[in-house]
Amino acid sequence: MKRRVLPVPLRIVPVALTFAMITTGFTAPFAAASEAAASNSTSASGSASTPGNTYTQPVTIKTEVLPSTKPMSSSVDVSTLLQKFRDFSHFATGELAKDTAFALNIVSWQMPHGGFYKDMEKQYAAPWDGVTARSGWKDPNGVELGTFDNDATTSEIRFLTDMYVKTGNPVFKESVRKAIDFILVSQYPSGGWPQVYPKRSNYSDAVTYNDNAMVQTMILLDDITQRKHGFDNDILTSAERNKLKTALDHGIAYTLKAQIINNGIPTVWCAQHDPVTYEPLPGRAYELASKSGSESVAITAFLMSLPQTPEIERAAKGALKWFDTVRENGTKYNRQGPVYFEPNASSVIWYRFYNVDEDVPFYADRDGKKYMNILDISEERRHGYSWAGSYARNLLKLASDQGYYKLSQPLPK
Repeated sequence: MKRRVLPVPLRIVPVALTFAMITTGFTAPFAAASEAAASNSTSASGSASTPGNTYTQPVTIKTEVLPSTKPMSSSVDVSTLLQKFRDFSHFATGELAKDTAFALNIVSWQMPHGGFYKDMEKQYAAPWDGVTARSGWKDPNGVELGTFDNDATTSEIRFLTDMYVKTGNPVFKESVRKAIDFILVSQYPSGGWPQVYPKRSNYSDAVTYNDNAMVQTMILLDDITQRKHGFDNDILTSAERNKLKTALDHGIAYTLKAQIINNGIPTVWCAQHDPVTYEPLPGRAYELASKSGSESVAITAFLMSLPQTPEIERAAKGALKWFDTVRENGTKYNRQGPVYFEPNASSVIWYRFYNVDEDVPFYADRDGKKYMNILDISEERRHGYSWAGSYARNLLKLASDQGYYKLSQPLPK
């Protein structure tokens, strides 16, 4: 990898990955014609689209995820990385009377389909008046949309479950069950979850790992089915837990199929993927289809937390290998500039976006164009978005410390 000559922003030469091809087969690079065809597809490349948008993607050969008869190994303790996805402290004060009133207000804001909208702390201070919009988004038919964005719906479920444990109020139980129905109905047949439900008819309809939305949903389902973190009670029936276990298994299977494969080598994930073809998709104008150095961290950690089938282990270790390979040691990222990248012996960074078909980082602006130099995008986007960070440092350290993955070289200290 060529190094930066400061203060000019980094331009990386693609890294040649060296471990052996593990593909078991591939199909032609074109979009699947139907959901059923996609379920059996071993390739996700070519072009794909969501309503109102047209996307053209680089060819990406994908390995087939085959069932295995080999015994599973134990999961990896990544609780320190995943615990933040269980946090609902922005709702709770610790005072039972106040929290009970707040929880009842939340129930009143729940939409008929069972979902909630995001960033609603101020609105939850009072009960819904029956008139005010309960969501900032509506579908083309005027139906208010629930979302998993910004911790929405999953945080409400966790808080209301906690309040049911503390109060025994059946109102909270029924609200949780209604929100669980929202999770089940919003899941695509392929196993992925969109950012919103019903459809918003834009990028939000894609399977969404952005801001860890889908990972947070899967962590919730895993906690429920394992009866952990407050779910060891009668908040859900056995039948409901079984449905969630099936949904979780489908979500894991989708994630394994959506992993981006370059030349037979598993890498990481995009922030959005097509629900049928599994292809990487763009989000907002400045969020182009890419390998995500940010969102892929939580995906990898979650896979490591599961019982390690050969397929899950291959995906997780492939992602760790990618993070280990593309990391840039000795560089610090300054989001507000004026020098955005500078030498720092104790730092290590990854970029937010890398080309889908090669490990070259890039930037983007509201014009929807790709730029290789951070100084070429507007100041508003340079400062208003995270373009790099120490995203995978703790992930790699934990994997190394537990003997799950051997680093190619030590992390900076």
